[in-house]
Amino acid sequence: MKRLTKILLLAALVLCLTPNLALAGDPNYNDAATCVVNVTVDQIVEWEGAAYAAINLATIDDQGDTPDGNSVYTLWLNCNVSLTANNTTAARLDHGSSGDFLVTEYYVDYDGDGASATGGTDTTYATYDNFISGGSAITHIDNDGAVEIRLYARASNRADEVADAGAYTCTQTLTATWTSD
Repeated sequence: MKRLTKILLLAALVLCLTPNLALAGDPNYNDAATCVVNVTVDQIVEWEGAAYAAINLATIDDQGDTPDGNSVYTLWLNCNVSLTANNTTAARLDHGSSGDFLVTEYYVDYDGDGASATGGTDTTYATYDNFISGGSAITHIDNDGAVEIRLYARASNRADEVADAGAYTCTQTLTATWTSD
């Protein structure tokens, strides 16, 4: 019995001195589980909102006046695109009731050059019916997912006449179309 008492006392002593053994846990032990997460990002070509701000040109009050103005808008993209413009008479400044029209010209420039930042080669003024009709290439540069596109417009009388008095309006539509990654 003395021997059994000694064994029990020894066991109790060991358990008291090493509570971690008694609880069977190591406070420095961690267990981790991993999970792989996957997602695919599709090609994105998306204008910042619904429309450019209106371009309000100065009044033409002399036959030789050529007022111009511009508006800037952001295109979000993660691929190369081609920018085209509306080349129909909807993009020509027309008088609301007389049927008269003004010489209407446009060009665009980009905040990036397509080499070091997303963008392209700036265009030059062209009449509404020839304005970027073949498309203007916009090159996406990795880690630069937006390009600011500034649209310029100008109006003038035709060389051989003065336009009718009144308000002239039109709508230019720029379309960005995915071309490649």
